[in-house]
Amino acid sequence: MQTITPAQALALVEQHWHLSGIAKELPSYADRNFKIHTPQGNYVFKIANPNWSYADLDIENAALLHLAKTCPDLALPQVMLTGSGQHILPYTTASGQACHMRLLSFVEGDIYANVAVREDIDHTYLQTSLGIAIAKLDRGLQDFQHASMDRYVDWSISNLPDLRDEIIHVAEDDLRELVTRHTNYFAEHEATWKRTLPMSVIHNDANDFNVIVAANVTDPKPHVNAIIDFGDMCRHLRIVDLAITIVYALQHVDEDQAVRDCMLAILQGYQSQYPLSKQEIQIMYHVIMARLSQSILMATRAYRHNPANDYILVSQKGVRRLIRQLDAMNYQELQHLFLSVL
Repeated sequence: MQTITPAQALALVEQHWHLSGIAKELPSYADRNFKIHTPQGNYVFKIANPNWSYADLDIENAALLHLAKTCPDLALPQVMLTGSGQHILPYTTASGQACHMRLLSFVEGDIYANVAVREDIDHTYLQTSLGIAIAKLDRGLQDFQHASMDRYVDWSISNLPDLRDEIIHVAEDDLRELVTRHTNYFAEHEATWKRTLPMSVIHNDANDFNVIVAANVTDPKPHVNAIIDFGDMCRHLRIVDLAITIVYALQHVDEDQAVRDCMLAILQGYQSQYPLSKQEIQIMYHVIMARLSQSILMATRAYRHNPANDYILVSQKGVRRLIRQLDAMNYQELQHLFLSVL
């Protein structure tokens, strides 16, 4: 990724957004991100990886600008305009690569991954608030349109059938059978689901590091108040957003009853804000299992390409435990549990 120091990042922010302060680099998978602390507030200065096109960034910013009007209840990142009214600017790296830069407001709070493991909180309240937040986000995006909304995204669940060549590389026999069965079920039914169930642009990545939790005077209990990182947005079934949210939340619960309680709390929260139909709820289990299968196959492929990185499979422990656990549960009982929110 391009070489840029915090001082250089701050100079660009001062030049284009007329804000002065202190810059500190933030961890990022593919981009270069800097937290900019100023007297006016905190911001995130983002220099995108050259692989991201203007259109890729524009759908993110356009969605955030749309949500600023349709989803005022969540503390989402705000798009900051330059002095000339632009929200994405071109940037050329020291090596001559063309990319783009932008500035967003910094969302204060802690990540869900940190809060969910605490023993001193009301976990049901936190889980319910997660369902409420993702429902508000989906409701805010229900009429959002963009020229790039049908773009290719690596983590679109529609790519799952294309990963079937990886199944043979899943080492454990039982896991290979599970992934095969749930992947084939999704591949067989996805087209029908898309024709008959609500679709819209979805966040597509409400993982436990992208969900922000806060506690304040208005609501002193830890609760979800924001979702960040809109880089995987795409158009799909709205139920997919909820299924992805549940998959990540379940990484922090182990016992069967805790898993059931967590799924129910999130679903109840969602249903209170943006009600799902019976038909959508009936496929939620299958979408959850498809997402877990996708995660396993993506990790299997990544590990084959980089076998020296054991962390790829270590981070999969929760996913593999969960797909086995959910598959072993009584399917009819789970469907009855889900449908109880209607």
